[in-house]
Amino acid sequence: MYELTLLERIDALESTGEEEIQENPVEIEMRSIMTHLKKLLNTNMGSVQIADDYGMPDMTVFAGGGLSETIKNIEKAVLTAVKKYEKRLSKIKVKIESDKKNVLTIHFSLEGVLARQENVPIFFETSVRPGGKISINRQGNRIV
Repeated sequence: MYELTLLERIDALESTGEEEIQENPVEIEMRSIMTHLKKLLNTNMGSVQIADDYGMPDMTVFAGGGLSETIKNIEKAVLTAVKKYEKRLSKIKVKIESDKKNVLTIHFSLEGVLARQENVPIFFETSVRPGGKISINRQGNRIV
């Protein structure tokens, strides 16, 4: 059950009366990580009282420099947040990918491996839409 967050484990214990479906622990962990990343990347930095640096800085703060500088700042902000607050991932890399069809949306990939099972690679495609909302995709499964 280590693949779930504390609140997910508590919820699982409370719902023991329901019929449980046996699932692959790796898939359970991946779904939990995606859910947490969605929360982490869509939280404004400074809005969580227990940790002032939890979440993402205001993306409009990055504007003003050149495009390549802004991209590097966004990559760094995502990488810093994920490394600090999602310890179930390791060897994390973030890369902005350009999309000439949709210039108002920033697409980036987040790659790495599961920390407890380094032979299990992860790959998430994410996008920052106008307004700052971040969505996360994994092999066609979309969490928004």
